[in-house]
Amino acid sequence: MSKLVDVLALSLLWLFCSLPLFTLGAATTALYDSVVKCVRGGANGPFTRYFRTFRREFAVSAVVTVVWGALLTILGLLLRLLWRAALAGTVSVVLPVAGSLLFLLVPAGAACWMFPLLSRFTFRPMELMLAGLRFALGYLPYTAVITAAAVAAVLASGFLWFPALVLPCLTALLWSLLMERKFRKYMGGEETASPDQEAP
Repeated sequence: MSKLVDVLALSLLWLFCSLPLFTLGAATTALYDSVVKCVRGGANGPFTRYFRTFRREFAVSAVVTVVWGALLTILGLLLRLLWRAALAGTVSVVLPVAGSLLFLLVPAGAACWMFPLLSRFTFRPMELMLAGLRFALGYLPYTAVITAAAVAAVLASGFLWFPALVLPCLTALLWSLLMERKFRKYMGGEETASPDQEAP
């Protein structure tokens, strides 16, 4: 029961803290950290840890959220134009399909990697964005799974309100099952070590 309460409360915290969109990255970083350390790891104080991580990583995550959000918006608009052109018969349908992979899977997947990375390592904004891209490309099958999980959670919460009460935390839990085994390669016994030297 205590784990269920943690899942519900952390999901609601994430939703509340993500309402100003520029805080989305900090909220995701804090959620992932609390899930790994408290929901999975059994440590005490998930909410204290959440707010501590949120405050500590706010500056870096806010910059990355704004920059990457703008990039994804531009790429999404470009992809939309390609699909319209394909439907009108002015370009081959291959272009929007390829664009979906290049314009959405890799950048969106990089965003999914970035904030869990920030919860486990120390980065400056540009370093974090580059590391997210390296992990997204270096572990492409994992990237496809974690991106699909995030998209499915968003769509499910968009159709019905009640999945939003648990899906943020459950998505972070699924991410951690895949990501933590990759992160361990770069930790070297130090939670705040930077993976830059060894990243793919």
